[in-house]
Amino acid sequence: MMGNIHLRAARESDAAFLQEVYRYYIENTEASYNDCVKPVEAYMESIRELSQQYPFLIAEDEAGRPVGFANAEPIRPQSGYRHTVELTIYLHPDCPKGQGVGSLLYTTLLDCLKEQGFYCAFGVIDSQNQASIALHRHFGFAEDSRMEKVAFRHGKWLTAVYMRKQLRSPEGVPAEPLPFTEALGAYPKG
Repeated sequence: MMGNIHLRAARESDAAFLQEVYRYYIENTEASYNDCVKPVEAYMESIRELSQQYPFLIAEDEAGRPVGFANAEPIRPQSGYRHTVELTIYLHPDCPKGQGVGSLLYTTLLDCLKEQGFYCAFGVIDSQNQASIALHRHFGFAEDSRMEKVAFRHGKWLTAVYMRKQLRSPEGVPAEPLPFTEALGAYPKG
């Protein structure tokens, strides 16, 4: 399937797709620790705001239908964390698994983050989500820490696993990361 997948930058019109995907994962899994789905306008704002600085990618099938997305965002709001990002990746529940869509999204996302000059990336994963943990390990992430039983969803306590990938060596004074809007020349525009 991967040969038929096209990646592009997210646009505000993808907000309904994001809402649909999040709704599935919120209602049916522990992949998201959110209890409710945000309105479409909130996803529009997320795309608009995040994609100024961070990659926000959409995977489309051969018919141009979105089948997944991946993005980066600040790991913490304080400015000292500006060289470190938290990553998000979700595939539409109807997207065939094991076909390389997630790998293509993550490869491109990580390449862009390196090009932009980010130093460190984290994935925050529920401890029971073995597929996501395996994906992160495949891309060179290692478990950094765990927050034991910090979230309560679907009648049970959940443990968050923080997986870390060093994108470049943290030596010297780092340059400011290049905004995604400036690095976008190498990536398809929405």
